[in-house]
Amino acid sequence: MGVTVPHRDATDPPRSSTPRRRTVVALAVLPLSATIALTGCSSDDSGGTSDSGPCAESSSVDRAGVRPIPVSAATVTVVDPGSGTPQPLTPAPDTARAQKVTLTTDSLEASIAPDAQNKQQVQRTQQNLTTPITARVACDDPSNLEFTIGTPTTLDDALTPELGAISGSAGGVTFAPGLNPQMLRLLPNDDSSSPARSAVEQSFTGAFDQSIPLPTEPVGVGARWESVRTIASAATIRRTTTVTLKARVGSVLTLAVTVDETPVDSVFRIPGSAQTLTIDRYAMSGSGEVTVDLTKMLPTGGKIVTKGARQLSGDAGAPPLLQQNEYTVSWSPAAP
Repeated sequence: MGVTVPHRDATDPPRSSTPRRRTVVALAVLPLSATIALTGCSSDDSGGTSDSGPCAESSSVDRAGVRPIPVSAATVTVVDPGSGTPQPLTPAPDTARAQKVTLTTDSLEASIAPDAQNKQQVQRTQQNLTTPITARVACDDPSNLEFTIGTPTTLDDALTPELGAISGSAGGVTFAPGLNPQMLRLLPNDDSSSPARSAVEQSFTGAFDQSIPLPTEPVGVGARWESVRTIASAATIRRTTTVTLKARVGSVLTLAVTVDETPVDSVFRIPGSAQTLTIDRYAMSGSGEVTVDLTKMLPTGGKIVTKGARQLSGDAGAPPLLQQNEYTVSWSPAAP
């Protein structure tokens, strides 16, 4: 979400309108990746591969050089306990076999801003990544998941050649009760490039920000709960996810999901700058369905699509800028 408008402090000297318009356009078309402070990798070590057994004999939590990536904490509140006999939704990770799943994230963005002739300019960008994952719960610690990524694929022809070297990189996730992710770890291979590392990190952090924690109290079918996260980026937003337990068959849960986002304040921080903008309008919402198997740590299927727009303004009298966004995260069984 990279729409930016130059903001001039009251102490700055006056500027002519034409140069300022050009700056507006240059900043307005920043891609989504420019608005998120990414490390590009979370470890100085070579990623290597995680354990190849049915569960992970070691965890990357204490590996030297690991720089964990925090996941915004979610608060879960049950608003309707559902019907029938309440049952706990307690994860019971399977240590006898690995989980193979594919994560796809897709971000579409349209930035609309005036050019030097004050005509509307539209720039569209897309960031897409599909990553096969082999995940193993730690043998002696079910709160930690270790994973190895296969070769990611993308619709971006320029990024495609960069992705082969990151195949086989390792990572991990630490969960709180209720499959509530707390900390992500990525350990990219030494020979992987910065563009590949950044793409993988954006994809994984975006997916876990959209994750669906479960209540820790027993509920029945039809139960509804809210998950609330505050996510800080260029804008700080509060994401409220409402989840309904549509069905339960053994350990498999079918969850209906709706998402609503609101800004915590009106401040938009221009990436790489001390300047700020004003959020005049903001609307972002979405829906989807996710399948969770309580014997697995990652979703086994499903998709959530979130769409919206925001209007930003800077200097008094400068034309506002509009940004339209669509973000999709989906999980599917890995191809054999």
